[in-house]
Amino acid sequence: MNTPIKPFIAPLVSQSELALALRHVEDMRIIAMGDSSVFGVGDHGNEISSVGFGWTGRIAHDLKAERFVNVAKNGARARHLPTNQLPAVIAYRPHMVLICIGTNDVLRGDFSPEEIRTCLETISKSAIEIGSLVVMLGLPDPIRTAPGPMSLRRILSDRVIIINEILDELAGDGLGIVVPTWNSRIAHERRMWHVDRMHPSALGHQHIADSVRRHLSLPRRSAKKIPTEVNVSKKFEMYWLITNGAKWFAKRSIDLVPALIWLMISENMRKRRSSK
Repeated sequence: MNTPIKPFIAPLVSQSELALALRHVEDMRIIAMGDSSVFGVGDHGNEISSVGFGWTGRIAHDLKAERFVNVAKNGARARHLPTNQLPAVIAYRPHMVLICIGTNDVLRGDFSPEEIRTCLETISKSAIEIGSLVVMLGLPDPIRTAPGPMSLRRILSDRVIIINEILDELAGDGLGIVVPTWNSRIAHERRMWHVDRMHPSALGHQHIADSVRRHLSLPRRSAKKIPTEVNVSKKFEMYWLITNGAKWFAKRSIDLVPALIWLMISENMRKRRSSK
């Protein structure tokens, strides 16, 4: 016998009203879910290979959250969140859920906007049903931020636009609040990015944390910010990029690289046909 699907009932308090109500919550509980940018890659202490607070941990610090949990995972895609990370959210019953996902989806050959939307909708509805504020971070323009040839960056940019549109649609349906980054400083300034050009730097993580907090109209409660200064040599940065970049390339060479090459070829063929 199939279990009937429980209909989603929108709460009486909107997500915007819930964000304002958090100004008066003293024992705030925050949980973060998503991929490596949420996990904290790029936000390091004295060594570039370490992982620091990340923008979500910095938000928790600046808001003096009583409890903070980060369940994000390197390499995570939207399809992984409902099964692998959402149960922790439901069990934790946080005041705020911070989400960023999609970068690993746009880099794959089986990119599926429908799958991404379904997964994010499931997460948002589940979190809202337990009284949580859902905050979704938009993705910046890969044309400005990503490494690689311009033809590839244009393709990735088109996919990121689709993901940002999905986020805006969910927010329009009352399923969370979107904090855009498309035209923010994170998309324009090189110092906001880690040496790999795929994750925010310590300064970038703090910039995102400040942007999210201000977008929610939440005052900073902590008297001091987590430091963003990093003292590493250019030589060490290059060593890190070569060693870690090679590992990433090897892991993605079976799926990602052939798919992206085909995407670039097919896009060029389409342009040639349209110009005739």
